[in-house]
Amino acid sequence: MHISKWIIALNLLLFSYSLLLAQNLPVDSLGYAAINENLFVNTKWQYTYTTHAESNTIIHKADKDYEYYLFFKYDYSYEMYLNSKLTYGEWKLNNLSNEIYYEFRKIKWWRIAEFTEETLILEFSLNTKSSYRYHFIRTSDAQAPFERSPFDLPDVNVNHAPGGISGKNKYRYVKAELGKRRRYNKRREERRKLKEQRRKDRLAKLNKTPIEDLEFLKIELVGGGFYGGPDPVYRNILTVKTDGRVIWEYQTELKGLVITKSYIPRKTLEDLVAFIEEKNFFTFQKTYTCETQECARRITKKPRPIALRLAITKGHRRHIVTISIWERTDSPNPYVNYPDELDAIIEAIQQTAIYQQQ
Repeated sequence: MHISKWIIALNLLLFSYSLLLAQNLPVDSLGYAAINENLFVNTKWQYTYTTHAESNTIIHKADKDYEYYLFFKYDYSYEMYLNSKLTYGEWKLNNLSNEIYYEFRKIKWWRIAEFTEETLILEFSLNTKSSYRYHFIRTSDAQAPFERSPFDLPDVNVNHAPGGISGKNKYRYVKAELGKRRRYNKRREERRKLKEQRRKDRLAKLNKTPIEDLEFLKIELVGGGFYGGPDPVYRNILTVKTDGRVIWEYQTELKGLVITKSYIPRKTLEDLVAFIEEKNFFTFQKTYTCETQECARRITKKPRPIALRLAITKGHRRHIVTISIWERTDSPNPYVNYPDELDAIIEAIQQTAIYQQQ
Protein backbone atom coordinates (compact mmCIF):
# COMPACT_ATOMS: atom_id res chain seq x y z
CA MET A 1 0.00 0.00 0.00
CA HIS A 2 2.83 2.38 0.94
CA ILE A 3 4.73 1.50 -2.23
CA SER A 4 1.75 2.41 -4.41
CA LYS A 5 1.48 5.82 -2.71
CA TRP A 6 5.15 6.49 -3.43
CA ILE A 7 4.66 5.51 -7.08
CA ILE A 8 1.70 7.89 -7.41
CA ALA A 9 3.70 10.73 -5.81
CA LEU A 10 6.65 10.06 -8.08
CA ASN A 11 4.42 10.09 -11.15
CA LEU A 12 2.94 13.44 -10.10
CA LEU A 13 6.44 14.89 -9.62
CA LEU A 14 7.58 13.67 -13.03
CA PHE A 15 4.40 15.06 -14.61
CA SER A 16 5.03 18.50 -13.04
CA TYR A 17 8.62 18.46 -14.21
CA SER A 18 7.54 17.54 -17.76
CA LEU A 19 5.19 20.54 -17.77
CA LEU A 20 8.08 22.81 -16.86
CA LEU A 21 10.18 21.38 -19.66
CA ALA A 22 7.32 21.79 -22.10
CA GLN A 23 7.18 25.51 -21.19
CA ASN A 24 10.97 25.76 -21.64
CA LEU A 25 11.35 27.15 -18.09
CA PRO A 26 14.29 26.39 -15.83
CA VAL A 27 13.26 24.68 -12.60
CA ASP A 28 15.25 27.05 -10.38
CA SER A 29 13.34 30.11 -11.67
CA LEU A 30 10.20 29.39 -9.65
CA GLY A 31 11.49 31.27 -6.60
CA TYR A 32 11.31 34.68 -8.35
CA ALA A 33 8.18 36.82 -8.56
CA ALA A 34 6.68 37.86 -11.87
CA ILE A 35 7.15 41.46 -12.99
CA ASN A 36 4.70 43.84 -14.63
CA GLU A 37 5.76 43.92 -18.27
CA ASN A 38 3.93 47.20 -18.91
CA LEU A 39 6.14 48.92 -16.33
CA PHE A 40 9.29 47.25 -17.64
CA VAL A 41 9.13 48.22 -21.31
CA ASN A 42 10.87 51.41 -22.49
CA THR A 43 13.14 51.55 -19.44
CA LYS A 44 16.81 52.56 -19.41
CA TRP A 45 19.28 51.17 -16.91
CA GLN A 46 22.84 51.90 -15.83
CA TYR A 47 25.07 49.10 -14.51
CA THR A 48 26.61 49.76 -11.07
CA TYR A 49 28.20 46.58 -9.69
CA THR A 50 28.19 42.75 -9.62
CA THR A 51 27.83 40.58 -6.53
CA HIS A 52 28.30 36.92 -5.73
CA ALA A 53 24.72 35.98 -4.80
CA GLU A 54 25.53 33.42 -2.11
CA SER A 55 28.00 35.59 -0.15
CA ASN A 56 26.72 39.02 -1.25
CA THR A 57 30.33 39.99 -1.97
CA ILE A 58 30.96 42.73 -4.52
CA ILE A 59 33.29 41.34 -7.18
CA HIS A 60 33.14 44.18 -9.74
CA LYS A 61 32.19 47.84 -9.72
CA ALA A 62 31.55 50.25 -12.56
CA ASP A 63 33.88 53.22 -12.83
CA LYS A 64 34.56 55.94 -15.39
CA ASP A 65 36.39 53.41 -17.57
CA TYR A 66 33.51 50.90 -17.53
CA GLU A 67 30.17 52.21 -18.81
CA TYR A 68 27.33 49.76 -19.36
CA TYR A 69 23.75 50.81 -20.18
CA LEU A 70 20.64 48.92 -21.29
CA PHE A 71 17.52 50.17 -23.06
CA PHE A 72 14.54 47.75 -23.31
CA LYS A 73 12.29 49.23 -26.01
CA TYR A 74 8.57 48.93 -26.71
CA ASP A 75 9.09 46.86 -29.87
CA TYR A 76 10.96 44.15 -27.86
CA SER A 77 14.31 45.21 -29.21
CA TYR A 78 17.09 46.43 -26.95
CA GLU A 79 20.10 48.66 -27.23
CA MET A 80 23.23 47.93 -25.20
CA TYR A 81 25.99 50.49 -24.68
CA LEU A 82 29.28 49.07 -23.39
CA ASN A 83 32.37 51.28 -23.27
CA SER A 84 31.45 53.40 -26.32
CA LYS A 85 30.23 50.37 -28.33
CA LEU A 86 26.52 50.18 -29.16
CA THR A 87 24.91 46.82 -29.99
CA TYR A 88 21.33 45.74 -30.70
CA GLY A 89 19.20 42.65 -30.15
CA GLU A 90 15.80 41.31 -29.15
CA TRP A 91 14.48 40.77 -25.63
CA LYS A 92 11.52 38.85 -24.25
CA LEU A 93 10.14 37.59 -20.95
CA ASN A 94 9.40 33.94 -20.25
CA ASN A 95 5.87 32.71 -19.60
CA LEU A 96 6.15 33.39 -15.86
CA SER A 97 7.53 36.92 -16.47
CA ASN A 98 10.36 36.26 -14.00
CA GLU A 99 13.18 35.81 -16.52
CA ILE A 100 14.38 37.94 -19.40
CA TYR A 101 16.12 36.88 -22.58
CA TYR A 102 18.92 39.10 -23.87
CA GLU A 103 22.44 38.03 -24.77
CA PHE A 104 25.46 39.37 -22.87
CA ARG A 105 28.75 37.59 -22.06
CA LYS A 106 27.32 34.39 -23.63
CA ILE A 107 24.46 34.40 -21.07
CA LYS A 108 21.03 34.44 -22.72
CA TRP A 109 18.45 33.91 -19.96
CA TRP A 110 18.66 36.07 -16.81
CA ARG A 111 16.56 35.66 -13.69
CA ILE A 112 14.94 38.91 -12.55
CA ALA A 113 15.90 38.86 -8.88
CA GLU A 114 14.48 42.35 -8.25
CA PHE A 115 12.62 44.97 -10.23
CA THR A 116 11.37 48.29 -8.83
CA GLU A 117 10.90 51.77 -10.19
CA GLU A 118 14.55 52.58 -9.44
CA THR A 119 16.47 49.26 -9.40
CA LEU A 120 16.92 46.14 -11.52
CA ILE A 121 18.90 43.06 -10.45
CA LEU A 122 19.59 40.33 -13.03
CA GLU A 123 20.99 36.97 -11.92
CA PHE A 124 22.63 34.04 -13.67
CA SER A 125 24.29 30.82 -12.51
CA LEU A 126 27.53 29.28 -13.67
CA ASN A 127 26.83 26.04 -11.82
CA THR A 128 24.57 24.69 -9.09
CA LYS A 129 26.56 26.44 -6.33
CA SER A 130 27.52 29.84 -7.73
CA SER A 131 25.19 32.61 -8.88
CA TYR A 132 26.03 36.19 -9.80
CA ARG A 133 23.91 39.33 -9.80
CA TYR A 134 24.24 42.40 -12.02
CA HIS A 135 22.86 45.51 -10.27
CA PHE A 136 21.38 48.37 -12.33
CA ILE A 137 19.78 51.72 -11.47
CA ARG A 138 17.19 53.57 -13.53
CA THR A 139 18.69 56.31 -15.65
CA SER A 140 17.13 59.24 -17.50
CA ASP A 141 17.21 60.20 -21.17
CA ALA A 142 19.75 62.93 -20.45
CA GLN A 143 22.14 60.55 -18.69
CA ALA A 144 21.73 57.53 -21.00
CA PRO A 145 24.04 57.40 -24.06
CA PHE A 146 21.25 56.36 -26.45
CA GLU A 147 20.20 58.54 -29.38
CA ARG A 148 16.55 59.48 -29.24
CA SER A 149 14.51 59.04 -32.40
CA PRO A 150 12.52 62.13 -33.48
CA PHE A 151 9.45 59.87 -33.62
CA ASP A 152 9.75 58.75 -29.98
CA LEU A 153 7.21 60.10 -27.52
CA PRO A 154 8.52 61.78 -24.35
CA ASP A 155 8.85 59.58 -21.26
CA VAL A 156 6.18 60.35 -18.66
CA ASN A 157 5.79 58.46 -15.40
CA VAL A 158 2.06 57.69 -15.42
CA ASN A 159 2.22 56.41 -11.84
CA HIS A 160 2.60 60.01 -10.67
CA ALA A 161 -0.32 61.37 -12.68
CA PRO A 162 -3.48 62.10 -10.66
CA GLY A 163 -6.47 59.93 -11.46
CA GLY A 164 -9.34 61.03 -13.58
CA ILE A 165 -7.29 63.10 -16.04
CA SER A 166 -8.43 62.72 -19.62
CA GLY A 167 -8.85 64.62 -22.89
CA LYS A 168 -7.19 68.05 -23.15
CA ASN A 169 -6.41 68.11 -19.41
CA LYS A 170 -4.24 65.01 -19.84
CA TYR A 171 -2.05 66.72 -22.44
CA ARG A 172 -1.86 69.88 -20.34
CA TYR A 173 -0.68 67.77 -17.42
CA VAL A 174 1.97 66.03 -19.55
CA LYS A 175 3.21 69.35 -20.91
CA ALA A 176 3.40 70.81 -17.41
CA GLU A 177 5.32 67.80 -16.12
CA LEU A 178 7.78 68.00 -19.00
CA GLY A 179 8.29 71.70 -18.32
CA LYS A 180 9.01 70.97 -14.65
CA ARG A 181 11.47 68.25 -15.60
CA ARG A 182 13.33 70.51 -18.03
CA ARG A 183 13.56 73.33 -15.46
CA TYR A 184 14.76 70.89 -12.79
CA ASN A 185 17.41 69.39 -15.10
CA LYS A 186 18.56 72.86 -16.12
CA ARG A 187 18.94 73.98 -12.48
CA ARG A 188 20.72 70.76 -11.59
CA GLU A 189 23.18 71.20 -14.47
CA GLU A 190 23.80 74.81 -13.46
CA ARG A 191 24.49 73.73 -9.86
CA ARG A 192 26.84 71.01 -11.08
CA LYS A 193 28.82 73.46 -13.23
CA LEU A 194 29.00 75.98 -10.38
CA LYS A 195 30.23 73.31 -7.95
CA GLU A 196 32.82 72.11 -10.47
CA GLN A 197 34.06 75.65 -11.07
CA ARG A 198 34.40 76.30 -7.32
CA ARG A 199 36.40 73.09 -6.96
CA LYS A 200 38.75 74.14 -9.76
CA ASP A 201 39.14 77.59 -8.19
CA ARG A 202 40.11 76.03 -4.85
CA LEU A 203 42.65 73.77 -6.57
CA ALA A 204 44.06 76.74 -8.48
CA LYS A 205 44.59 78.66 -5.22
CA LEU A 206 46.36 75.64 -3.74
CA ASN A 207 48.35 75.23 -6.97
CA LYS A 208 47.07 71.64 -7.35
CA THR A 209 46.27 69.78 -10.57
CA PRO A 210 42.61 68.69 -11.03
CA ILE A 211 42.24 64.94 -10.57
CA GLU A 212 40.84 64.46 -14.10
CA ASP A 213 44.11 65.83 -15.53
CA LEU A 214 46.20 63.27 -13.63
CA GLU A 215 46.99 59.74 -14.76
CA PHE A 216 44.37 57.26 -13.56
CA LEU A 217 45.63 55.00 -10.76
CA LYS A 218 43.76 52.31 -8.83
CA ILE A 219 44.71 49.46 -6.50
CA GLU A 220 42.34 46.61 -5.54
CA LEU A 221 43.39 43.92 -3.07
CA VAL A 222 40.77 41.23 -2.36
CA GLY A 223 40.80 38.11 -0.17
CA GLY A 224 43.78 36.16 1.05
CA GLY A 225 44.21 34.03 4.16
CA PHE A 226 41.98 31.21 5.35
CA TYR A 227 38.27 30.91 6.13
CA GLY A 228 38.04 29.46 9.63
CA GLY A 229 38.99 29.98 13.24
CA PRO A 230 36.83 31.44 16.03
CA ASP A 231 35.82 34.50 13.96
CA PRO A 232 35.74 33.62 10.22
CA VAL A 233 36.34 36.45 7.74
CA TYR A 234 33.60 36.87 5.13
CA ARG A 235 34.97 39.91 3.30
CA ASN A 236 38.34 41.60 3.01
CA ILE A 237 38.49 44.21 0.23
CA LEU A 238 40.99 47.06 0.09
CA THR A 239 40.60 49.73 -2.60
CA VAL A 240 42.81 52.74 -3.23
CA LYS A 241 41.26 55.18 -5.71
CA THR A 242 42.99 57.60 -8.02
CA ASP A 243 42.30 60.61 -5.74
CA GLY A 244 43.92 58.87 -2.76
CA ARG A 245 40.71 57.61 -1.15
CA VAL A 246 41.25 54.39 0.76
CA ILE A 247 38.25 52.11 1.42
CA TRP A 248 38.75 48.98 3.50
CA GLU A 249 35.76 46.64 3.82
CA TYR A 250 36.33 44.00 6.48
CA GLN A 251 33.56 41.65 7.63
CA THR A 252 33.74 38.81 10.15
CA GLU A 253 31.09 36.55 11.64
CA LEU A 254 31.23 38.13 15.11
CA LYS A 255 32.09 41.76 14.39
CA GLY A 256 30.02 42.16 11.24
CA LEU A 257 30.92 44.53 8.42
CA VAL A 258 33.29 47.42 9.19
CA ILE A 259 34.08 49.96 6.46
CA THR A 260 37.07 52.20 7.07
CA LYS A 261 37.62 55.24 4.87
CA SER A 262 40.70 57.47 4.77
CA TYR A 263 43.00 59.35 2.41
CA ILE A 264 46.61 59.15 1.40
CA PRO A 265 48.40 61.93 -0.54
CA ARG A 266 48.43 61.58 -4.31
CA LYS A 267 52.26 61.68 -4.23
CA THR A 268 52.26 58.70 -1.84
CA LEU A 269 49.99 56.78 -4.24
CA GLU A 270 52.22 57.61 -7.21
CA ASP A 271 55.30 56.43 -5.27
CA LEU A 272 53.50 53.20 -4.33
CA VAL A 273 52.54 52.46 -7.95
CA ALA A 274 56.10 53.27 -9.04
CA PHE A 275 57.39 50.75 -6.49
CA ILE A 276 54.93 48.16 -7.86
CA GLU A 277 56.18 48.81 -11.39
CA GLU A 278 59.81 48.42 -10.25
CA LYS A 279 58.88 44.96 -8.95
CA ASN A 280 57.70 44.08 -12.51
CA PHE A 281 54.09 43.46 -11.44
CA PHE A 282 52.73 44.02 -14.96
CA THR A 283 54.87 41.13 -16.27
CA PHE A 284 53.69 38.54 -13.72
CA GLN A 285 51.44 35.62 -14.67
CA LYS A 286 47.72 36.18 -14.24
CA THR A 287 47.27 33.08 -12.08
CA TYR A 288 49.47 31.21 -9.63
CA THR A 289 47.83 27.97 -8.56
CA CYS A 290 48.56 24.44 -7.38
CA GLU A 291 51.26 22.41 -9.10
CA THR A 292 51.22 19.43 -6.71
CA GLN A 293 48.60 16.97 -5.50
CA GLU A 294 49.30 18.02 -1.91
CA CYS A 295 48.37 21.60 -2.78
CA ALA A 296 45.19 20.48 -4.58
CA ARG A 297 44.16 18.45 -1.51
CA ARG A 298 44.84 21.43 0.77
CA ILE A 299 42.27 23.56 -1.09
CA THR A 300 39.50 21.17 -0.05
CA LYS A 301 40.52 20.98 3.63
CA LYS A 302 39.51 23.25 6.52
CA PRO A 303 40.27 26.01 7.25
CA ARG A 304 39.47 26.70 3.61
CA PRO A 305 42.01 28.89 1.75
CA ILE A 306 40.70 32.13 0.27
CA ALA A 307 42.28 33.12 -3.03
CA LEU A 308 44.04 36.47 -3.13
CA ARG A 309 43.42 38.82 -6.07
CA LEU A 310 45.48 41.93 -6.74
CA ALA A 311 44.50 44.35 -9.53
CA ILE A 312 46.59 47.39 -10.46
CA THR A 313 45.41 50.01 -12.97
CA LYS A 314 47.77 52.66 -14.31
CA GLY A 315 46.41 54.76 -17.13
CA HIS A 316 45.16 52.36 -19.79
CA ARG A 317 47.14 49.43 -18.38
CA ARG A 318 45.39 47.02 -16.02
CA HIS A 319 46.82 43.77 -14.70
CA ILE A 320 45.23 41.23 -12.33
CA VAL A 321 47.12 38.52 -10.47
CA THR A 322 45.38 35.73 -8.56
CA ILE A 323 47.05 33.39 -6.04
CA SER A 324 44.94 30.35 -5.13
CA ILE A 325 46.61 29.84 -1.70
CA TRP A 326 48.41 32.91 -0.42
CA GLU A 327 51.17 32.39 2.11
CA ARG A 328 54.38 34.34 2.33
CA THR A 329 57.09 32.73 0.22
CA ASP A 330 59.38 32.64 3.27
CA SER A 331 56.89 30.31 4.99
CA PRO A 332 58.09 26.72 5.38
CA ASN A 333 56.95 24.63 2.40
CA PRO A 334 54.51 27.12 0.75
CA TYR A 335 51.84 25.41 -1.31
CA VAL A 336 51.91 27.79 -4.31
CA ASN A 337 55.03 28.94 -6.09
CA TYR A 338 54.85 32.66 -6.96
CA PRO A 339 57.44 35.50 -7.18
CA ASP A 340 58.85 36.85 -3.91
CA GLU A 341 58.20 40.37 -5.20
CA LEU A 342 54.44 39.84 -4.79
CA ASP A 343 54.87 39.59 -1.02
CA ALA A 344 56.81 42.86 -1.04
CA ILE A 345 54.07 44.53 -3.13
CA ILE A 346 51.23 43.30 -0.88
CA GLU A 347 53.08 44.37 2.26
CA ALA A 348 53.77 47.83 0.79
CA ILE A 349 50.08 48.28 -0.09
CA GLN A 350 48.94 47.22 3.37
CA GLN A 351 51.53 49.39 5.13
CA THR A 352 50.66 52.44 3.03
CA ALA A 353 46.88 52.12 2.86
CA ILE A 354 45.96 50.53 6.21
CA TYR A 355 48.56 50.46 8.92
CA GLN A 356 49.92 53.98 8.50
CA GLN A 357 46.34 55.30 8.83
CA GLN A 358 45.75 53.61 12.20
